[in-house]
Amino acid sequence: MMKNFFIRAKLFSQMILLALLLVPATALAQDVNVTGVVRDSGNEPLPGATVVIKNSTIGTVTDIDGKYAIVAPADAVLEYNFLGFTTKEELVNQRTVINVVLEYEQQSLDEVVVVGYATQKKVTLTGAVSGVKGSDMIQTRNENPQNMLTGRIAGVRVWQKSAEPGSFNNSFDIRGLGSPLVVIDGIPRSAGEFQRLNPNDIEDVSVLKDASAAIYGVRAANGVVLVTTKKGSKEGKADVAFNASYTFQRPSGMPVLADPFETMTLYNERAMNNINGGNIIFPESMFEAYRNGTRRTTDWTSLLFSDYSPQTQQDLSITGGSEKTQYYIGMGYLFQEGFFKSGDLNYNKINLRSNITTEIFDGLTFDLNLSGIADQRNNPYSSSVDIIRNYWRQGVLFPAYADPENTMLNYEGLDLEENTVAKMTSDISGYRKYAQKYFMSSAGLNYDFGKLSDALEGLSAKALLSYDYRMDDNNIKRREYYQYMYNELTGNYDAKLYNNSSPNQIRRELYSKQQLLGQFILNYNRQFEGLHNVSGILGWETQRRTGDNFYAQRDLAFGMDYLLAGVDENQLGGMQSGLNDIYELANSALIGRANYTYADRYIAEAQFRYDGSSKFAEGHQWGFFPSASVGWRISEEPFFKEWERASFVDQLKLRASYGVLGDDGELQYDWATGYVYPATSGNAEKGYYNQYAPGYIYGDEFVYGVSTLALPNRLITWFTARTLDVGVDFEGWNGLFGFSFDFFNRERHGRFARRSGDLPTVVGATAPRENLDSDRHFGMDMELSHRHRIGEFYYRMKAIGTITRQQYLTASEKGPYGNSYDRWRNDNLTNRYQGMQFGYESAGRYESWEDIWRYPIYKDRNILPGDYKYQDWNGDGEINGLDVHPIAFDQTPWLNYSLTFDGNYKNMDMSILLQGSALGSMEYREPLYSIWGSNGGGTLVQYLDRWHPTDPLADPYDPETEWIRGYYGFTGNYPFGNSRFNRVSTAYLRLKSIEVGYTLPKLQSFSSMDLRLFANAYNLLTFTGVRFVDPEHPDDDLGRMYPLNKTFTVGLSLKF
Repeated sequence: MMKNFFIRAKLFSQMILLALLLVPATALAQDVNVTGVVRDSGNEPLPGATVVIKNSTIGTVTDIDGKYAIVAPADAVLEYNFLGFTTKEELVNQRTVINVVLEYEQQSLDEVVVVGYATQKKVTLTGAVSGVKGSDMIQTRNENPQNMLTGRIAGVRVWQKSAEPGSFNNSFDIRGLGSPLVVIDGIPRSAGEFQRLNPNDIEDVSVLKDASAAIYGVRAANGVVLVTTKKGSKEGKADVAFNASYTFQRPSGMPVLADPFETMTLYNERAMNNINGGNIIFPESMFEAYRNGTRRTTDWTSLLFSDYSPQTQQDLSITGGSEKTQYYIGMGYLFQEGFFKSGDLNYNKINLRSNITTEIFDGLTFDLNLSGIADQRNNPYSSSVDIIRNYWRQGVLFPAYADPENTMLNYEGLDLEENTVAKMTSDISGYRKYAQKYFMSSAGLNYDFGKLSDALEGLSAKALLSYDYRMDDNNIKRREYYQYMYNELTGNYDAKLYNNSSPNQIRRELYSKQQLLGQFILNYNRQFEGLHNVSGILGWETQRRTGDNFYAQRDLAFGMDYLLAGVDENQLGGMQSGLNDIYELANSALIGRANYTYADRYIAEAQFRYDGSSKFAEGHQWGFFPSASVGWRISEEPFFKEWERASFVDQLKLRASYGVLGDDGELQYDWATGYVYPATSGNAEKGYYNQYAPGYIYGDEFVYGVSTLALPNRLITWFTARTLDVGVDFEGWNGLFGFSFDFFNRERHGRFARRSGDLPTVVGATAPRENLDSDRHFGMDMELSHRHRIGEFYYRMKAIGTITRQQYLTASEKGPYGNSYDRWRNDNLTNRYQGMQFGYESAGRYESWEDIWRYPIYKDRNILPGDYKYQDWNGDGEINGLDVHPIAFDQTPWLNYSLTFDGNYKNMDMSILLQGSALGSMEYREPLYSIWGSNGGGTLVQYLDRWHPTDPLADPYDPETEWIRGYYGFTGNYPFGNSRFNRVSTAYLRLKSIEVGYTLPKLQSFSSMDLRLFANAYNLLTFTGVRFVDPEHPDDDLGRMYPLNKTFTVGLSLKF
C-alpha cells in the first residue's frame, strides 16, 4: 500500500513537472486584469484598436467606446495598434487601469525610404525620391509587379502592351527618360528579374528620379528603381502568411469577325464600289444556302477564343527571428492560361526566397539573401500575333472542318490555306517552350565600429558579394500535319500536306547569363550636440557580366522530341550574336556621398561616382560624375513655428539638385574592328541567307565572303546627362492636405550616332559611332495627398500627374534634301520637339453629292458621299504629299495621371485606382484599317458601321441614291493611313483597379489570426475615344498584338 502511494506520488510529481514545462513563461508570472480606454489626441474613443501582449499571441480589441479588458502578466508589455496611428507600448508594471492616447501617424514625415546604398528619412531628402509600400502595390492585382506600379508613383510611367502569358510586354520608364536601372536588394539586376518577383515578397519600391541616381553610375541616367524584399523580425515568434487567389480573365478590346451574312453584304458593297460599274458577287441564293444549312460556315470567334481564362496564384511565407537572428522565407506559384481555347498558350512560375540576418558577435552581422525563379512559357508553334492575324483574315464563308463530325481540318477557301485551329493547337502544328531559371544570391558582412569605441560611434562597414545566374532552355518543335477538302465529284475527302509544316523539325536553344558583383562600403552617421547630423558613404564596387548561347536545329526522321532523332542533312548549329545574347562586360566604380543636416532645417548632400566601363578603349574608360543637392525645411525655422497663422503647416521644404550622370549606352567594343564570317544575314539560323550573294564563285566552287563591321572609333567615350530638379514638399493640417511638385530638366550630350552621309565604296564599311547627338527632356511631376478619419472610417487619397516632353538639340548629319519642304519634313531632329506625327489634317466628311461638287479642291472620280475631306495645307488646290504636316502626338502619351483611394471601416477595406493618359495617339493599321483577306476574310464587325446605300443593289455613283450614315466611308473607300481620320487620340480614363476586402472578426482563442477575404477587378471600365481596341494597345506589329485583359479576382489572405 505504501509502495503504491509512493508510486502514485512520483507519477503525480512527474505530471506536475510536465505541466510546468508546457506552461508558457508568461503564465509563471502573476496575472493582472487590465482595463482601460484607447483614445485619439482629440479625446475621441478608438473602437476596433488592437491590444496585444508583446511577443505573444494573446490580445483583444476595443469596443465601440474604445474600452478594453485583458489578462496580462504583471511584467508584460502591451502594444496598442490602430490604423492611421502610431503604435504605442505600455509596461503593465502591476497596473490594473491603463488609458492610452494614440497620436496620428505622421506618415509622410517619418517614412524611411531607400536611396543609393542606404536609407534616409523622407523628411530630410533633398532629391526627387518617391516610393510605394508593397502592401499598397499589391492592391493592383496583376501577374507582373511592374504593372502594379501603374499610377502609384509620380513620374513612373507604365503601360501594358499585351496580356500574353509570360511575355511581360510593357513599357516602363521614369519621366519619359527611357528604361531605368533596376536594383533589387542593393544589387543591379534586370527588368526581367523584377517582373518575375513574387509581389508578396516585396517590402517597398523606391524610385530615384533626379541626380540622386548618379551614385549608381552607368545605366542610371534614366533613373533607378530600388526594390527591397521583406526581411525577418526580432519579435521572437514566427508569423505565417498564406495568400491564394483565383482570377477570371477576359480580352479587353478584341475585334471579332462578322457573321457570313454581314460578310457577304460588305463584300458585295466592295464589289459594287466601281466607278465603271460593279456587280454583286454573292447573290441571294448564297444567303439562303447559309440560312438553310446547305452551306456550312464556322463561328471562328467561339471556336478559337474562350470567354474566360483562368489564373491562379498561391504563396506562403514565414517571418520570424530573435534579437540575434531574423529570417524571411517565401515561396509562390503562379499559373496563367491564355485566351486560346486549345489551352496551349500558358505560363507557370515558381518563386523561392530566403533572407536571413544573424549576429555573429556583438557588432558583426551576416546577411544571406537567396532567391530562385523557375518559369516556363508554353506557346503553340505559331506566335500569338500570327494566330490573331490569321483569325482576322480567316474566311468565315468556309468551315473550319471539312467533315460535319469536325475531325478533319479544312483548307478549302481559307486564306493561304492556313487553318487557325491548327495554328493554335500544339498537338497539331507543334510548340514553343521557353523555360528560364534564375538564381540570385548575395552575402554580406556588416560591422559596427561603434562597438569598439565611443569615438567610432556611427561608423560601420559593409562587404558584399553577389552572384546571379540565368539559364534559358528553349525547345521548339514543328509538326507536319494534313488538311482536307471535300471532293464533291468523288464524295471523298482529299488530304493535303500543309507545306509550311514540313518536314518535322526540332530546335534547341540554350542561353546562359552570369553576373558577379562585389561591394565594400564604409558608412558614417552621427549627430553632434543635437543639431549637427553628419553622414556619408565611401565605397568601391565592381561588376562583371557575361552571356553565352548556342542553338541546334535538325529535321526529324521520326516523331521524337529529341535532336538525336534528327537527320544530318540541313542541320544547323550556331550562336546568336545580339548585344544581349553574347557579351563580356565589366564595370568598376569608386563611390562617395556626404550629407549634412543642421537642426533638421538646412540639408546639403554631395555625391560622386568615378566610373569605369570595358565598353571603351583604354584611356577613355573612366569618367567622373558628381552631383549635389540642398534642402531648406522652412517649417522648422523658429520664426515660422512662432507664426500663428502658419500653425497648420506640418512640413514645408524647398529642395534642388543638379548632377552629371554617365552612360555607355548600347556600345559593344565599338573601338575594335573586325568582320563576320561567313557573310550571312541574321536569318541564317532559319536556313536562308541574304538576298545578295554572301560570297563569290571561283570556277565551280562557292567561297563565302565576310561582312565587315563598322569603322572603329577609339576616341568614343561616355555620353553625359546633366539633370536639374527643383521641388517643393508641403503637408498640413495633420495630413488633411499635402502636395509635392517637381520641375525637371535633363540634357544629354555626346549621344552615340553614326553620320548618315555615304562613305566611298572602297572603304567597305559603315561610318563609326561617335559622340554626336544631344537632346533635352523636361517636364513636371505633381502629387496631391489627403488623409482623414471620420469616426471609424479612415481613408487616404493621392492624385499624381506627370507631363514630359523631348527636344532634340543637335543631331547627326542627314540629307541631302531635294527642296526646302523635303528638308523641313525630314530633318526633324535638330532643334525640334519630338513626339509628333506627320499626316493629313481632317476637313470633315463629304455629306452629299452637292458637297462633293462644291468643295474647292481637285478630286478623283471615285469620291462618294461619306468619304473623307482633307485640308489643303499648302493651298495649292490639291491634296498631295506637300500637305503632310504635324497633326498629332505620337503613341507615347506626354501626360499621365492617376487617383488612388484607400479606405477602412471597421473590418471592411476598399482600394480604388483611377488611371489615365492624354496627349498621345495611335494609328489603326492593317486589319484595323481596312477589310483584307479573301473569301470573306478580314471582315470585322466594326466595318458594319459605315456609309452605305439604303438599297444594297443601288449604284453608289448615282446621285439619286439615298445613303445611311456611319463611321467608315462606303466599303472599299478608306482614309489615308496617316490622316486625322485614321490616327486617333489615345487619351483615356480607366478604373484600373478596385478591391474590396473583409477581415473576419478575431476569435478569442485565435486572437493572433487574421483572415481577410477580397475581391478585385482590373481594367474594369475605360472611358476613351479609341474604338475597337484598348487605348493602351499600341500599333506595333500592325495592330495584331495579343489583347490586354480585364480580370476579376477572388482570394484570401491568412496570417497567424
